[in-house]
Amino acid sequence: MNEPEISKEQYLRVAEGFGLTKRELELGFLKVSGFSNRRIAYMFCISEQTVKNHFSHIYEKAWVPGRKEFRELFLKKE
Repeated sequence: MNEPEISKEQYLRVAEGFGLTKRELELGFLKVSGFSNRRIAYMFCISEQTVKNHFSHIYEKAWVPGRKEFRELFLKKE
């Protein structure tokens, strides 16, 4: 089952309200686009643990418990 795509504009329109840093915005978009933590770590030349730490902060700022709920924020109709 294919998940619906989230455009960068759609992502930024919602994410700007969370107070994310530039790096958090970049990582968050990759996550909602379907990239794994391992792939994101490789792309940014950082450890997987650093990626996990970033996502802990991102989810906290967005008031969601995890990846699935974070992605759902961008699929809601306005």
